[in-house]
Amino acid sequence: MKISVDKLPKESAFVNEEPSFFERYERVVWGAVALFFVLLTGCLVSLYYLIRTKKLKDELEVSEADLRVAKEKAEESERLKSAFLANMTHEIRTPLNAIVGFSNILAMGGCAQEDVIEYNKVIQSNTDLLLRLINDILDISRLESGKLDFFYEECNVTSLCKEALASVESVCENPVKFIFNTQNPDFYLVTDIHRLQQVLLNLLSNSNKFTKKGSIVLEFRIDEKQQMAFFAVTDTGAGIPEGNEELVFDRFKKLNDFIQGTGLGLAICKTIMSALGGDIWVDSDYKDGARFVFSHPLGLHPQEFINE
Repeated sequence: MKISVDKLPKESAFVNEEPSFFERYERVVWGAVALFFVLLTGCLVSLYYLIRTKKLKDELEVSEADLRVAKEKAEESERLKSAFLANMTHEIRTPLNAIVGFSNILAMGGCAQEDVIEYNKVIQSNTDLLLRLINDILDISRLESGKLDFFYEECNVTSLCKEALASVESVCENPVKFIFNTQNPDFYLVTDIHRLQQVLLNLLSNSNKFTKKGSIVLEFRIDEKQQMAFFAVTDTGAGIPEGNEELVFDRFKKLNDFIQGTGLGLAICKTIMSALGGDIWVDSDYKDGARFVFSHPLGLHPQEFINE
C-alpha cells in the first residue's frame, strides 16, 4: 500500500515479509566463502612451495657450477703440483750435481790456481741457487699457513733499492745496464725491511734472467694523495705474452720451462705485498719487455706498529 515504514509505530509487526537473499541462502553463502578461502590457501601454499622449489633448484645449479669450478681448480692445482715436483727434482739436482762434481775435482787436487778460483765460483753460485730454492719453498709454505712473521721498522728506501740493484748487478753476466730512478732521495718508509728487500730482489733477479741486453730500471716514487709508495722494475727482456699478465703470479707457474727457477718467486711477491697492505701487477701497456709495479702504504711511525 506504499506506506512509509518510518511512519509506522515502533511496535508494528510485519507478517508475510519475504526473507532477504542472505537469509534465504545463508548456508550456501558461507559454504562458498569457506570454499574460496580453502582454494586461496591452497593456491598460496602451492605458490610458496613452487617458489621454494625454484629457489632450491637455482641454488643447486649454482652449487653444481661452484663444484665444477672447484673440481677444475683442484685438478689444475694437482697438475701444477705434479709439474712443480718434477721441475723441483731437476732444479735441485742441477746445482747439487755442480756442487758435488766440482767439489770432487777440487778434492782430487792437481788443478791450476785459475781453475781452482773458477771452480770455487761455480760451487758458490750453485750453493746460493740451491739456498734460494729451499728458501722459496719454505717461504711459500709459511705464507700460506699464516706463520710468517712480519717485523716493521723504519728504513731508508733509497739505500734499500740501491743495495738490491747492486746485488743483482754483481751476478749479471750479460751486457745489461742497471739504473735507479727516484725523485724522493733519502725517503724513510715503515715496513718489514727483509720482506720488501725480498720482493725487490725477486723482481730484479727475474728481470735479469730474461734480459740478455739493454737495461733494467728500478723506479721509486711516492703519491701523497693515495698515501702509497710505488716501485717499478722495468726491463728490455723477453716480456710477457699478452693474456698471461695474471698467470705469472700463480704458484708453480712458469711461462718458460727452459729458464731456471721454481715458479714461486712472483707468487711469493704477491703474497708478501698483500700482507704488507699493497699490491703488485704487470704493466700491460709496456711492450718493450716486462714492467712490474707494486704499491706499499706509506704507513705510520714505527712505535705504532706491533710486531707479530
